Amino acid sequence: RLIMNSRTRRVFVTDIPIIEVILSLISSWWAIVFLMSSDLFSEYPGTYAAFSEIAPITWWAVLFIVAALTKVIGIIAHVAWIRKLGLILSAVIYGLISYCYLDSVGWFSIGFGTFFAMSVMALWGVREVKRTNG
Repeated sequence: RLIMNSRTRRVFVTDIPIIEVILSLISSWWAIVFLMSSDLFSEYPGTYAAFSEIAPITWWAVLFIVAALTKVIGIIAHVAWIRKLGLILSAVIYGLISYCYLDSVGWFSIGFGTFFAMSVMALWGVREVKRTNG
């Protein structure tokens, strides 16, 4: 929603679902990386061994595209259940990535901590959908 302060003539954007926007950007980035680096799993087998055991790299890319588009479509259409679905999908994906880092690198790693936190953020975003659905 855009709100204009008539006295100062400033426009404020309110109720932007920032968690969803950021997670959509990150999901899009992962999709691009996976689509552009088809040999990523073989180049870094220590880091991506668990990823390749779950699914091929193109499936990961498609999964990230679906997650990003689901959230974006829900935001644009103002449809709460689509937004929630996209956030739950992101929580599952980032939980899986966190597990992959845990399995391949260990719990004391940037990947595990970062993606665990992103999974929690996505779950928190589900809670916020009603408030930010415009």
